[in-house]
Amino acid sequence: MIDEGKLDRAVQNNAHWYEAMCRTHGVSGERHAEYWISRGTMPPYMSNLITLAGAAHVEPQLAAIRSMIEVDGKLRFSVKDGFQCLDLGSLGFEVLFHATWIYRVPRTPLPDDAAGLEWSVVLSPAELTEWEQTWRGTTANADARGRAPIFLPSLLRDPDFHFLLGRRGGATLATAALNRSGDVVGISNVFSDAESVGPLFPGALRLATQLHPTLPIVGYERGASLVDAQHAGFELLRGLTVWNRS
Repeated sequence: MIDEGKLDRAVQNNAHWYEAMCRTHGVSGERHAEYWISRGTMPPYMSNLITLAGAAHVEPQLAAIRSMIEVDGKLRFSVKDGFQCLDLGSLGFEVLFHATWIYRVPRTPLPDDAAGLEWSVVLSPAELTEWEQTWRGTTANADARGRAPIFLPSLLRDPDFHFLLGRRGGATLATAALNRSGDVVGISNVFSDAESVGPLFPGALRLATQLHPTLPIVGYERGASLVDAQHAGFELLRGLTVWNRS
């Protein structure tokens, strides 16, 4: 049985990440009880609407989605259905991917760190540029190459945010990001394409738990990263779906 409290904290934490990212880019957004929405141009890989409640709140969510389409029938945007309650095929959307919300209880034992990276917190704009270059260099984020900077230095002044770099022998090989909201910390953007690097979660989590030793860690993952997260002590909550209208 799904712990709705854990799920709600994971979903709300994701909305907190969206709000901060939009704030740094000057993009306005609105948080409602049922959904968060922005009618502006979102940073890459971010949806214009994310649902914040389940099946009982589908109608206002659909109404908000239709309102965006009515303004511009050719508008391309995505919707993150955090509770997998929407069927958006009739509105011109296709499933981009499925993923699963995850939750890690504080002080859960950490597995051995086979990757052997040295993880550190980004402290300067120059290091944040290095972080983003590493992030863009991965196959998963190839679409961001050639775009203007996405992760701006103002985020370093926000005490709720930390960007983590994984290095080996002077080479930057991996990234992760943390955002604290309320009584949880979100982990996201855990990426590396280096062939010699194993699962990233043990090393990134070791640093995350040093920064926030008493707080649960939440997020969502899919594919091999979801398996790695589960091996690192995350509990699987429920699925989410990202729909894309192209």
